[in-house]
Amino acid sequence: MFTSFPCSVVLQPITLLMISVSLALTSGCRVAAPMHVWTPPEMESLVGKRVGISDVVGPEEIAGPIRQKMLSMNPDDSGRGLVAIDTKKLQSPQAIQLVSAAIDPKTGQSMSESPGLPTNELPTSDLATNAIARQAGLDYVLRGRIEGRNHQSKVNNQELNELGLVPFDPHQAIAVSWKLYSVKDNRPIGGKPVVIDGVTAAKRYPDLTAVADPNDALLSAVVRESYRLVSPSTRQQTVQLATPYVAPGSRATRQANDLAIAGRWGEAEIIWQEVVDRYPTQSAALHNLALAAAAGQDFSRAKTLARKAIRRFPVPLHKNTLAWIEKRQRDYHRAFNLPDPPEGWFVSRDQSAGPSQPVIKVR
Repeated sequence: MFTSFPCSVVLQPITLLMISVSLALTSGCRVAAPMHVWTPPEMESLVGKRVGISDVVGPEEIAGPIRQKMLSMNPDDSGRGLVAIDTKKLQSPQAIQLVSAAIDPKTGQSMSESPGLPTNELPTSDLATNAIARQAGLDYVLRGRIEGRNHQSKVNNQELNELGLVPFDPHQAIAVSWKLYSVKDNRPIGGKPVVIDGVTAAKRYPDLTAVADPNDALLSAVVRESYRLVSPSTRQQTVQLATPYVAPGSRATRQANDLAIAGRWGEAEIIWQEVVDRYPTQSAALHNLALAAAAGQDFSRAKTLARKAIRRFPVPLHKNTLAWIEKRQRDYHRAFNLPDPPEGWFVSRDQSAGPSQPVIKVR
């Protein structure tokens, strides 16, 4: 077994040669590269569905803008779009009068009709909203509640300044609890909270740091997080690239690594493929080529390449990469309701044994 050393350690010439040979055989050192991957909805997929955005209960200065942004910021791109419909525009006085219960917008508690308030201005109950939604042909209704706004956040200005994210107010955190109702079945599907503060929002959505009003930026982040509950979304993860220094093709492999680190996976893939074609034993390039295929959502090819790398050199990095690729493939299939891949699954876990190392099947 070889001992792993940091790439930056300065060693004696003979020792360095021995370690270099070891690293060449085991795919070299490692560098991290960012990759955006698809994640399935956290609650239920509403892709292609007609969704009624109902009342958001809570302080109007927060609830009102969130509801309006939910109506205007719904996903509409291919593969993850849904139709957001304002349930208030569907309401009719006749339908609302059928239900005596209503909801206090400030407390969220049921209340009877008030003689001083016109019936068509009362917030409707779940029953009334679902009845109206069914008549309008909606599939689901989404209702929210502001659970709190934390003004005592532990995040400080120094942390924001270090991140270069000054536009966000560090003392604001918003929590919204969402409940999803099936109109067809007339039953609740489930609920899930969304909690986000300024620093988290800025890290996750750096484009929002350009918004002049930090409150508006934070509310937009809340809405983006909310739609992750019901629509596929992407997250940035970090993958480990193999970095060889001795084997033939090492220099070109490292040049391609730099491209991948910069997010230019397509260009890196071309170079790694050229290296593998010219030097079939260059396992580092083969391993990295598998990750490039995963970056392009070609998971079947990615697994084939990863298994080849394992057969060449069954080191932990190669095995872990195969497990990672298949997990991302499972997430991708769940996100878009796809059937199992033709080649099946090569990584299995004993669910009853709890968190354990994956079993790698190389065929």
